[in-house]
Amino acid sequence: MTLPDAVAGRLGGPLTDRERASIQQIARAEIDVALAGLPLSITEGRDAFWRVAVLRSLPSRGNRALPHAGESLAMGFMGGTGAVDFDFVAFTALHFAPDPTARPAIVDAMGRGIGRVAVHEFMHQILGTSIGHDDSDANSYEFGNPERRSQYYGELHWTTALPLLRLKLGSR
Repeated sequence: MTLPDAVAGRLGGPLTDRERASIQQIARAEIDVALAGLPLSITEGRDAFWRVAVLRSLPSRGNRALPHAGESLAMGFMGGTGAVDFDFVAFTALHFAPDPTARPAIVDAMGRGIGRVAVHEFMHQILGTSIGHDDSDANSYEFGNPERRSQYYGELHWTTALPLLRLKLGSR
């Protein structure tokens, strides 16, 4: 992925290959930690039952006035599909960066943000309409808005969804 020009300008240039690899590694680690203990195999296969892709930006939708960090379609017995908006996450990680924040910390925050949005989208795909957003705890995966500092620079935890995920999937 390439950074939006406004983000690259503020960071002092485009992402390096090493930074792109770091973002991918951090995002994957976030997913692994959040879903640990559930009987899921996390792969990069495009034929996975539930899947989330990272796109440069999500396509415009006529029913949506503002951009979103992610979206999903739960398809019941057919699995689910979703996506994370890289540009949105990059802008928001930069926006919530404490002043002054070094470039490596912002790049790491992008990786955390991508992974955490993906976890949220997996939750929607796996649980479908049985779970909504839980906006009572801004530091939870279930929180409905990724425009918060903890999404990129804090720690997140489960509130209401983890018991439902365990009930549906079992545990290891």
